[in-house]
Amino acid sequence: MSTIRILPLETSRRIAAGEVIDRPSSALRELLDNAIDADGHDISVAIAQGGIQEISVTDDGTGMSREDLELSIQEHATSKIYSPDDILTVRTLGFRGEALASIAAVARIEIATRQRGTDRGWQLSCAPLQTPSISSFPCREGTRVTMRGLFESYPARKQFLKRPQSEALLCRAMFVERAMSHSALTFRWKSGSELDVLLPGTQKDRVVQCYSELSRMPVMETTFESDLVRATLVYADITAYRRDRRLLQVFINRRRVPEWSILSLIEYEFGKFLPGGAHPIAFLFIEIDPALADFNIHPAKKEVRLKSAAEIRAAVHEMLSKELGTRYGGSTAPLATQFSKMEEFSFSAAERSPIEPYGELGSTVNANPGFQPRESDRGAFQVSRPALPDDFWQRVQRGDASMPRYIGKGPGPFILFELEGALYILDQHAAHERILYDRITSKEGESQSLLVPYVLEVHEDDSFLEQSKDKLAFMGYHIEKEGEAWIVTAVPSIAASQSLEALTEWLLEPLPAQTTPLDAIAASLSCKAAIKDGDILDQYSAEKLISQALALPEPRCPHGRPVFISLSKEKLYTMFGRIVE
Repeated sequence: MSTIRILPLETSRRIAAGEVIDRPSSALRELLDNAIDADGHDISVAIAQGGIQEISVTDDGTGMSREDLELSIQEHATSKIYSPDDILTVRTLGFRGEALASIAAVARIEIATRQRGTDRGWQLSCAPLQTPSISSFPCREGTRVTMRGLFESYPARKQFLKRPQSEALLCRAMFVERAMSHSALTFRWKSGSELDVLLPGTQKDRVVQCYSELSRMPVMETTFESDLVRATLVYADITAYRRDRRLLQVFINRRRVPEWSILSLIEYEFGKFLPGGAHPIAFLFIEIDPALADFNIHPAKKEVRLKSAAEIRAAVHEMLSKELGTRYGGSTAPLATQFSKMEEFSFSAAERSPIEPYGELGSTVNANPGFQPRESDRGAFQVSRPALPDDFWQRVQRGDASMPRYIGKGPGPFILFELEGALYILDQHAAHERILYDRITSKEGESQSLLVPYVLEVHEDDSFLEQSKDKLAFMGYHIEKEGEAWIVTAVPSIAASQSLEALTEWLLEPLPAQTTPLDAIAASLSCKAAIKDGDILDQYSAEKLISQALALPEPRCPHGRPVFISLSKEKLYTMFGRIVE
């Protein structure tokens, strides 16, 4: 007896529909795509009970004739493509011919439409697995599609829906997603008593309309065009950032996609200017030839396969680095050159103060007099006096204008000093962070063995870890593969207690190809090991930090923030009204 059966029509249709329509927001997505593709310029959305009870989408587009209306809810009915090769040139959001047929299989549907240039409208009504009825209907030009009772005859699927409030939020997110990438259109939203209208404007205008919190911060817009890519970047100033990635989005050919390589590239470029753990507020809209973007790999077109991906990423990288470098770049090369010949500090054990600090720099004034830090806390570099010219500190004490003069501690992490008639404000954390980063990346690090080996949790594809072993060993990590597991037996001693955390963070979110593990982990380690906001340095340690910071070839922390800023004597006089420029 045969065990293979042909599925009944009702079952097969609902299974197929489930790949496209799994909740109200996916139905809304398909209806919005149709409205946009129909050349609608004013699109209205109304939902009830989170879209479970009803979703209505109205547009002022081209509308349909009676013949097209009758075909519209049949399977694989579309006006977008005909031959397989048409997918390579299609510029519409929809093209599969599955949307209305899938909705009609799981909900009651009503379509009222009137074709442009005609004086007669039509209405189609249909319930799942029933023959649709079509009748003459007075309506304006365009189309209104109303879906009611989603999954009411399909309880197996309905039980997985969320509460109406949660489904409404998902519908709103889908509405915003489509409105974001079509800033030239008007979008209207109604959910219960909630009303919203998004009027046409620039891409920046639409982003701010969709995310009203951006109206309170500086937002910029820039465009870029190359042979392959036309792109628009809308981003908030680096003084405004988030601890999550909610406002980091990429759109390709007007579809939001999780294109991780480009998202990581944006994070990497903005990361040069943001504090550790911060994520940028940035929206990148990319337009490329349809032949270079294959969306036909996911039923809901949520993913894309890019042809010439490396060239597209290179073009995006050029845009980002140029824009951010121009806006936030800067150089203090003259200072770095002036102090770059200072030798590294060296200090014998006999000279150490009984109140010895943690790690690389200075002591805290409230340390216990008898305190001796553990060897594991000291890091690879110990407190030391500078091997500088014999008269260096005598020149500082004499007030030599060519040498930095320590003034004192400012609010928060800031240290004040004077140099050549200018007032300098130094960020002690950023400065120490950059000093540690440069040392980690410039020479092979010492290792500290773990008493208990640590087993890493690695994704099934561990090739990137295999390729990074040498770089990790350079920093001081000893990692070996035993069977299917990766074992850590030693970590960098410069920040031993934070080394495993930095490594696991990198494994969870590897940065793009432009960033090596040496760069990424060194930045994390230096941030974790550097002196913090609340640490108070004694005068000697503060002066030492100032001299090392002035000798930095790149006086910015690994995340791009400046190590120090200066106010000239003339600027101070002007600020206090003593002189006029």
